[in-house]
Amino acid sequence: MDISGITGAQSTQGGTSPAAGAAKSMGKDDFLKLFTTQLRAQDPLNPMDSSAFTAQLAQFSSLEQLTNINTQLTDLLQFQNSLQNTMATGMIGKQVKTTDAQIHTVAGIMFDNNRTYLTLDNGANIQLGDIKEILGGN
Repeated sequence: MDISGITGAQSTQGGTSPAAGAAKSMGKDDFLKLFTTQLRAQDPLNPMDSSAFTAQLAQFSSLEQLTNINTQLTDLLQFQNSLQNTMATGMIGKQVKTTDAQIHTVAGIMFDNNRTYLTLDNGANIQLGDIKEILGGN
């Protein structure tokens, strides 16, 4: 079924319409509105092909699952950053060996652009991944 002539399916997420030249990705609410509008507008004597209907339902299911995965990955990254920040605060005052085999005392921590840095006694800021060994300390 050709949907080029269907009107009334407007975005619920705001913004300008594609006809105005703005590129906008289609969300799950937009997809459902378009899909239900397409079903209402179809000719009852010549309904949509069942394989096309099934394909569109599968696309919607895939879109919904990808959205859920994205949300879960975002939550996981936030949790990981929280754990990393907690670990970094526990390293203040400890001696560490860096990947270049130098030994320094961790003087503080710094957060920048969703990254955690250890501030060493020499004033350098390094990431946790640049620590080769935790030697101990006060």
